[in-house]
Amino acid sequence: MIVPVVAVALLAVPLAGSATAGDSDDSEEGAWQEDAGPSILHDEPPRAPQLENTGIWRAEPTQVCMSSAYRAGEFLYQGCLWDDHGGGTYMDWPAETALDAYTYPTDDAYRRNAADLVELRAQPHGDGTAFRITYNTMTDPDLVATTIALGDSDEPVDAPHGANTVLPAESFVTVHGSRARFVDAATGEEVGGGAATVDLERRQVEVHVPNSVFDPGDETVRIAAASGLWDTGNDQYLVPRQVADEDHPGGAQLGDPAPSAFFDVAFRYDEPLDAPWRDRQQKEAIADGDISDFFAEVDFAKLRRQVEDDMTGQREGVPDTGYIHRIYPSHFENEQGRRMPGDAGGPPAGAFTQQDGLNLNSSEGSSERPSGQFGWVCRDDCVPSLAGQLQRYLIHIPEEGASGGGYASLTWLPGFAQTPGEWVTGENDLYQSLARDAETPTAVVAVDGRGSDNWFYGRSGASVFEAIADARRHYPLDPDRSMLGGFSSGAYGANKLSLQFPDAFSKAFICDGLDRAPSFPGVNAVADTLPVDTVTEHEAGSKLTPLLPSRHNQPVMEWAGANDDFIPYNITRERAEAYAAGDYDYEFITWAGVASEHAFMCEAAVQGISVGGTWDVLTDWVGDGARVDDPARVTYVRNPLMDDPQSGLVGDRAYWLPDIDTRQDDELGTVEAFSRGFGAGERAVGGKQTELHSVSGNTVPVNPYLREFRHLPDPPEEPRENRIEINVTNIGSLAVDPAQAQVGCDTELDVTTDGPVEVTLLGCDRIEQFG
Repeated sequence: MIVPVVAVALLAVPLAGSATAGDSDDSEEGAWQEDAGPSILHDEPPRAPQLENTGIWRAEPTQVCMSSAYRAGEFLYQGCLWDDHGGGTYMDWPAETALDAYTYPTDDAYRRNAADLVELRAQPHGDGTAFRITYNTMTDPDLVATTIALGDSDEPVDAPHGANTVLPAESFVTVHGSRARFVDAATGEEVGGGAATVDLERRQVEVHVPNSVFDPGDETVRIAAASGLWDTGNDQYLVPRQVADEDHPGGAQLGDPAPSAFFDVAFRYDEPLDAPWRDRQQKEAIADGDISDFFAEVDFAKLRRQVEDDMTGQREGVPDTGYIHRIYPSHFENEQGRRMPGDAGGPPAGAFTQQDGLNLNSSEGSSERPSGQFGWVCRDDCVPSLAGQLQRYLIHIPEEGASGGGYASLTWLPGFAQTPGEWVTGENDLYQSLARDAETPTAVVAVDGRGSDNWFYGRSGASVFEAIADARRHYPLDPDRSMLGGFSSGAYGANKLSLQFPDAFSKAFICDGLDRAPSFPGVNAVADTLPVDTVTEHEAGSKLTPLLPSRHNQPVMEWAGANDDFIPYNITRERAEAYAAGDYDYEFITWAGVASEHAFMCEAAVQGISVGGTWDVLTDWVGDGARVDDPARVTYVRNPLMDDPQSGLVGDRAYWLPDIDTRQDDELGTVEAFSRGFGAGERAVGGKQTELHSVSGNTVPVNPYLREFRHLPDPPEEPRENRIEINVTNIGSLAVDPAQAQVGCDTELDVTTDGPVEVTLLGCDRIEQFG
């Protein structure tokens, strides 16, 4: 039996420069703390070679998918990421997860992404026109080619070099490797060529087209472009077969004797947002072998006058409100492109993954044990599904202007193998509902999570904070009103990250969330209750319910389904009981009927069907999204098993308690601290309340739900004291920020501990030992 040690330490004489109880010159009460959350949230933006300019190029990229702008005498087209699936039939989730259109050759050099066209830009230069092409992946520039169609024609003509595709053009410029070839579109004859300049580090290729081949003058010129793979042996495009092998792409449709060679097409300004990779129109056009609908009208007079024009408000321009698909650079890239089967840290046999569907064999670095699961936990040493440095998120900015501090925001984590576009379902979707119906206009930042099959550990978890940081740099978001939410395995991720880093998020919204990672939801509801789990090998330390005390100052709303057969009710109910038994500010919503089914509960566009209307329950709870002011009482459960230090994810702080470390790294540690410097007492905690309600929906007219809730009042005022009470279990060391805790360097420390613990007062030259 461990006997707690109770000790009191105080200094009778204040140290030089110490504050007195209640002084807070360095910390505005309730304001966002610059070091809240993990380190990756505060790191400087990384260098991004693909977004860099060299030589004659000066314009800053738009970094907004499928947008164009005139900047610094250049015309820019920003493609998107991961939309290089070629031609085929469009499918909704989950079919699109396991059934690609085109597939790349299996050789690692292609990285399943070699023809992903990220940017195309043009400018008049010297006696011609310069073009620069940027790819998402480039291990060998000879493997990829892009054809640029210049000018118009009365009828679509054949693209050159065996592309098996038609589009209007007067001239074609094809760039493969370090070679450029010019073709007269009317005759199909080559009319010249030359060298292309390859920048392998930046994955850029530059070509100069002389006026003798194509002279735009000061005219407005039609330009189109598309990328595919190059057959170096036969000096032409590499055409897909039905099944890919090491040297040939696959995915050709049955009965098509001449499938298009293109994987990615530029200037797709009208691609619907609801497609997972924004390639619905592209798939149809490439499958038809006719990409005539995709082009830009480039005004060369504007380029010569160096007119600055982002064309905001036009279909091809850079938007500043509404849905915005933004590209940002990550701090991490351990491999280019997409994950390959031989990459480190892969899934075990029996795992379903975003790229490959059911994984039949254990991958490199995975457990030898087969495990039935959705996705896999991808830690620091693992290559995620979307491995490249450039990543994307979808942000929705309300039409109504932001308040002085910026918009409240909800960062949204999709479920297994889903993408942000699947929540674009119309005027009552998640994005528009929060923008319109919350107490204050609220922005939504929805992430890809590097494939949304890694359970938001490692690079996947880091990508959430990288997206938030990028969004804050470019849009008016209030960090003091930053909420986190998610669905299914994304709800697990939202729960995990908001519990690891509670001071980073004002509120948490958990829609039908699992409690362990990874999981095979319907099966685990039974298997996890048995003495030995023979179905899924869960990650050590991944269970969330023991971490809930970290949410003491973070209001939460959870949704669950009474008759949900995908994430059975006993999984979510465990947390409902914990909330009711504890002292949490919470709402637990139990849906009945159609709305309780996993696929419909949070309105992802599953086969085009959504319940609709249920977001009213969320928007009523969101309010203004504000966080709890710097709390007098802080509770934190330190879980070292969740740390991914190479990804900038170490959960070791909460509010005014940083640098929390356990004595035993394979077990949880808990700290509960109360600062009497705030002049605030304990909040009154009442019992849970229960109400029955229903909301109307688009598809289903009545959606009933049970609301269990408790909302805590403001703490009562008490006389300020220069004292902190600390109670720790399995904590070896922690720090206190006295300014933020509203006490002085001479504060009395009243510590209860089950073993040795070191307490450091930051900025005070004071370290105390207890136990």
